[in-house]
Amino acid sequence: MRICTSTLVMLCVLLVKVVDSNPWIRKAWTNNNAESYNHVLKTKTQWRTMKRVTDLVDSVRDLVQLQIKDLRRALHGEGNFALCGPFTRHHVSYSAWQTMSADRRDELFAKYLRDSGRRQQPAAVTATDGGLKVLNTSKVARKPGQRKRPRATRTTSAN
Repeated sequence: MRICTSTLVMLCVLLVKVVDSNPWIRKAWTNNNAESYNHVLKTKTQWRTMKRVTDLVDSVRDLVQLQIKDLRRALHGEGNFALCGPFTRHHVSYSAWQTMSADRRDELFAKYLRDSGRRQQPAAVTATDGGLKVLNTSKVARKPGQRKRPRATRTTSAN
């Protein structure tokens, strides 16, 4: 019993660290997610109560491992999940995935998991033909002498 309690405490601490290190989880997580996962757990156990806490931990671990496998499958376009938005840059064709070594697959998956989805603006923008390179500007352009919002403000002159 003591080992089970210490293991649960360590797992809870680990989960809190994961949530703290990935702020997008807090933004995207809703009660619907928890209810959905609760339903999946109940379906897995066929709506029977579990006698031991270790059974619950084993069930959750199995479901998490299944989700991780589905995430890996999403990288090459299979499974229940699909890459969307800024994560599509991690997509690998199925034939390329099959020819990769296990270490290379693990490396690509780790890179995908580390990605926050935010892209940093490049310092310079290059034309598609490579003939012209222009420095990137800030999002808000300001008139000379302007201190307030960019629209509907008068500029002050030095006269």
